[in-house]
Parts: sequence; structure tokens; C-alpha cells
Amino acid sequence: GVPKTIDNDLALTDHTPGFGSAAKYIAASTKEVIRDMLGLAYNKKMITIIEIMGRNAGWLTGATALAKTEDCDGPDLIYLPEIPFDMEKFLAKTKEILEQKSSVVIAVSEGIKLADGRYVCELSGGADYVDAFGHKQLQGTASYLANYLGAEIGCKTRGIEFSTMQRSASHMASRVDVDEAFMVGGAAVKAADEGDSGKMVVIDRVADDPYMSAAGIYDVHRIANNEKMVPREWVNEEGNYVTDKFISYVEPLIQGDYQPFMVKGLPQHLVLRKE
Repeated sequence: GVPKTIDNDLALTDHTPGFGSAAKYIAASTKEVIRDMLGLAYNKKMITIIEIMGRNAGWLTGATALAKTEDCDGPDLIYLPEIPFDMEKFLAKTKEILEQKSSVVIAVSEGIKLADGRYVCELSGGADYVDAFGHKQLQGTASYLANYLGAEIGCKTRGIEFSTMQRSASHMASRVDVDEAFMVGGAAVKAADEGDSGKMVVIDRVADDPYMSAAGIYDVHRIANNEKMVPREWVNEEGNYVTDKFISYVEPLIQGDYQPFMVKGLPQHLVLRKE
């Protein structure tokens, strides 16, 4: 087997192919949203909620913290599905920040839940559809929270969903991610050629500074039906932001650029045809 999920929620592997590129897109897009909101909120208060993919694991949402750089404050609050969501504390914290600045940007996972286990998006009836795996389709979290804050605070609010662009924006792929995808694919072919079965290739982190990785292989039964969550110690005590340990984990994975082949000003994609 070969890992493939931008959600980064597979056990035993340090991270999954696709996660680095998705994190890069999310962090860059968050920076751009923040810059845009600064221009709109120069003479009035405004709150923007960004909804990121992540049903049970908040790896992608946490990546918005990478937007905090020398030229950007980053999101003001980050809420992951690993931490029960408290509406009253959320409202109070948002009000507190809004007293200090005119534009507040908040990142939330689509799968954030209340203490009783209900998804926040269910409060607006946005999780009625159930797929073949029994999973509720999560949508509308940002919209619901934006409307809630607008009613409670009385300022302009906006809900934004990055949606499928998080996994399809190949024009902003991470070079590290692309190189590791080739590494993992090659290791899988080699393992299959040598007769291995019931195994999955993983990425092992060999070093942090400079970052280095290598391909490993594990029994797939140790990985299947397990979810890797963001460790509690990688989220601050209040449960509304990630720590430096989280940032140190993700930052190496978004490095480097991968320029796509361009035709008439647009990226060209590989098309596979069955003869």
C-alpha cells in the first residue's frame, strides 16, 4: 500500500504525501485572506471565519498558523476538532480580540464538535447527507459561526470555505512533498517486486535540521482503522491555537516550489486514457 491523504491522519507514518502541499496552499491562502481583510476593515470592524478540511484531525487547520510571518500576523484563533468547541468561550475570546484590532481572522476545522458530540455545522442543518461510509457531509461551519458572531456582536462577518481547492491546487505544490511522493512510490514498487504483501510504505523523519526523511515499511494491519490526531501538547492550554512544536513539525514539509508545465498561461495536467 501507498499512503495518500492530505488529512495526514494515518498512523505510524510521520506524515502523508499530499499533506505538505495542502498545508502550503492553506498557509499561503490564509495570508492572502488576511491581507484582503485588512483592506476591507480600515474603517469598520470585521470578522472572517476560514473553514478548513478535517473531520476528526486538525492537521490542515493547524497549518494556517504558518501564515504568521514577519509580514503577517496570521490567524487570531485556530480551532481543531480534537478539542471540544465551546461557543461561549469562542464568543468571549472573539470580542476580546475585536476590541484590540479592526479585523479578526479565525480558522476552524469543518469537524469541530461541541462537548456533547454534535458537529457545529449540524446546528445549521448543514450535515444531513450521509455517504456510503456512514460519514456525515460536513459543510457550513464557517457560515454558521459567521452568522452567529454577526448576530451576537453586531459587526460585519464573512465565512469562507477553502473546500476542494485544498487538495487540487497543484500550482502551489511543495517541492519536499513532491520529492517524497516519488520516494514513497518508488519504495512501494520495489517492495512489490520483492514479493512484499500486506505492507504499507511510510515516511520516517530522519532529521529536523536540516530536514531529512526516508521511506519505511510497516504491516498495513498496524495502520488500518487508526487515526493520527494532533497531540494535545501541540495545542495551547486554551485550545484555540497551535504551539511552536506543531509549527516546527509542519514547516519543513512546505518548503520549495514545484513549477507546473504551463500551456497558454495555465498548468497542463496529465491525462491517462484507457486504450
